[in-house]
Amino acid sequence: MMKFFVWAVIIVVASSIVVGFFIVGSPATERMRRFDDDRLADLQNIQWQIVNFWQSKERFPKGLDELKDDVSGWVAPTDPETGSAYEYLPGEGYSFTLCANFSLPSENVIPPLSKEPYHADYFDDASWAHKAGLYCFERIVDPERYPPFEKPVRAQ
Repeated sequence: MMKFFVWAVIIVVASSIVVGFFIVGSPATERMRRFDDDRLADLQNIQWQIVNFWQSKERFPKGLDELKDDVSGWVAPTDPETGSAYEYLPGEGYSFTLCANFSLPSENVIPPLSKEPYHADYFDDASWAHKAGLYCFERIVDPERYPPFEKPVRAQ
């Protein structure tokens, strides 16, 4: 009877572990998910640096290195897993594109690409939905929502 009880406990524990992997995912999958979350946070940070640059200079930077700011100490982040630079492409008019290489698809449904000015909120998950692999986010800055900063008039 004791032998049966020990085997039953072993089966229950082993089953719990297997079910746990199905529900939560393996440690490797969770690690990939954390890297992807870091990539998204980096891209959001870069996006707002680009918008701030546009508001200050009324043009987009030619590359991410142009966003470097020695006063604030801001330097464009790199991929947390590979250390490679994120892709940035200035577009036509008020548009620009940010790209990263993701390990997993996001859990959100990927919305259709829109050419409308970018109005999504900073934490809008749908605007950051992505597939696995290289995925690019096209952004269009709405100059009415993000107007250029007023320049102070210098006294002569």
